[in-house]
Amino acid sequence: MTIGPADAGDVDELRVLLALSCRILALTGCVREITGHVSARIPGTDEFLVRCRPPQDPGVEFTVADDIHRVGLDATNADLAGGYALPGEWAIHTELYRARPEIGSVVHGHPRSSLLCGILGLPMRPIVGAYDPGAMDIAVDGLPIYPRAVLISDVALGKELAATMGESRACLLRGHGVVTVGDDVRDATVRAVKVETLADLTLRLHAVSPEPPAPLPAADVDEVAGFVSSRGAAATYARWTWDYYTHALGPRADVDRRS
Repeated sequence: MTIGPADAGDVDELRVLLALSCRILALTGCVREITGHVSARIPGTDEFLVRCRPPQDPGVEFTVADDIHRVGLDATNADLAGGYALPGEWAIHTELYRARPEIGSVVHGHPRSSLLCGILGLPMRPIVGAYDPGAMDIAVDGLPIYPRAVLISDVALGKELAATMGESRACLLRGHGVVTVGDDVRDATVRAVKVETLADLTLRLHAVSPEPPAPLPAADVDEVAGFVSSRGAAATYARWTWDYYTHALGPRADVDRRS
């Protein structure tokens, strides 16, 4: 493994962002109880930061910066101090990073509406446009479905998931949860929130009528996408959405404290 330089201050800042991601994901229902985890590539290195499980895990909602550990892709629990353990599904992260060197962050969560859409086999179509361009983009790009409900607990299963996901930035795990990736932790986190937004809309519409809603006309999709693209707004919207949820956390945005 080749280890490059990484400024300690930058790593500490990234550790805080990962802890904030965990709290935002809990606030939005994308992770629940003690399940779910987030990681990020440390720029300029072959190492990563990941939310690890403390000896007594109070839940993802209460993640603190000290729960975020620096590891390599071949790390094991023996490499962690203080009784911490890697996520049981660390292979989700390792095999996506190995398969896709361009991604900077991976999120795995268990959001309720996405889970129910997967169980019911409800396709997430582009049914909204300007209401939420981020959700529209996910539907337009398509959401591959990993068909197994098992824990992604070893390399072979991680490779299966990575192959199913392909070049997509979001994937539904049937009977299990979702995985999203992004350029950085903000990007991957907001994408997970938008997958759940789309799933919630899909589920609510299905409850009103069993007939699938008509997808948006292609011209509307193109116009919304063109508006966002012409202003280079996708990254800005993701950052502002992240900032919104950070503010919504209030005192809980202090990731130096459990409470």
